[in-house]
Amino acid sequence: DPDSPAGRAAALGLPEPPDIDINSWEYILANADNSIAEYAPPELVTLEGQLVDSRIADALAAMAADTRAQGLSVYLSSGYRSYADQAANFLRVCRNNGVSDGKDSQGYYITMPAGHSEHQTGLCCDITDIYYPTKNRSIENTAMFQYMNAHCQEFGFILRFPDGMEPITGVMYEPFHFR
Repeated sequence: DPDSPAGRAAALGLPEPPDIDINSWEYILANADNSIAEYAPPELVTLEGQLVDSRIADALAAMAADTRAQGLSVYLSSGYRSYADQAANFLRVCRNNGVSDGKDSQGYYITMPAGHSEHQTGLCCDITDIYYPTKNRSIENTAMFQYMNAHCQEFGFILRFPDGMEPITGVMYEPFHFR
């Protein structure tokens, strides 16, 4: 069928797409257009002081260990946030940035409302080389980011909000947010 995913891929000379269950836990989507309401992961564990969904803990620990094995510092700074925690975070970030809608001057989110944040899924973590009171684009200049960005997929992670993709994601570039 030329209109099927496999047919469209073949027409473009691409490999057949994998057969996946789009409703599987790892594909949960939280963004401005898709609320996950008061969802909470079934089991949270603490990894280096951050709560994460237990199903990503081993991979996240392995990614951090691999990065450290390169002689680089790794700091897990923000994992799971409950609906209530995200509501408080949203208000704090808005107040600190002089906005009410969570968006920057270009209209991209700098923080998501409760029920719309990937942090509520427990499937992501903000990762830097040291503690930063405010995380920003300068993190992309660290050796840790360069290494982790090049190797995160080996552990099943992606840089979720890459540079240049703001019009698609609706979120400002975050060189620290790995999912």
